[in-house]
Amino acid sequence: MMFTNILVPFDTSKHALRALEVAKGFAADDPAVRLHVFSAIYVATKPTDLGVDAGYVLDSGTYDRLLSAGIAREKTEVKEAIGDMLDDLPNPVAFEVVNSMDVAKSIGDYAAEHACDLIVMGARGLGRLRGMIGSVSYGVLRSSDVPVLVVKEGE
Repeated sequence: MMFTNILVPFDTSKHALRALEVAKGFAADDPAVRLHVFSAIYVATKPTDLGVDAGYVLDSGTYDRLLSAGIAREKTEVKEAIGDMLDDLPNPVAFEVVNSMDVAKSIGDYAAEHACDLIVMGARGLGRLRGMIGSVSYGVLRSSDVPVLVVKEGE
């Protein structure tokens, strides 16, 4: 197999599900290929983001609880969206959720840290700019040091 560590940025959109199917196809021939399902979320950290007075000070314990709850919720949503799609795959699959305001950078950082040699991602996600090639996809294409395969929902 040409690729051994495949990263699939995942946001539960139809495009992301299709990208995961494509990545699964790459991995299916070699059980040593590792899939990385990665999701980046933004957990509000400023009082105004939380809907409270700007003078409110968010203590580290409260922040840690909010962050942990947000990450756990996202990981559950990702696994529910994927369902049993990967159950028949003998390959190792890593699930990672991080807190980030810059999703494209987080994807690149994760790919570098885990020696990913291919990124397979959906052309559009759940973001505000649904009508264009996803701004995250564009950012990853522009900045990635590894090959990026951008998949449309119907391909």
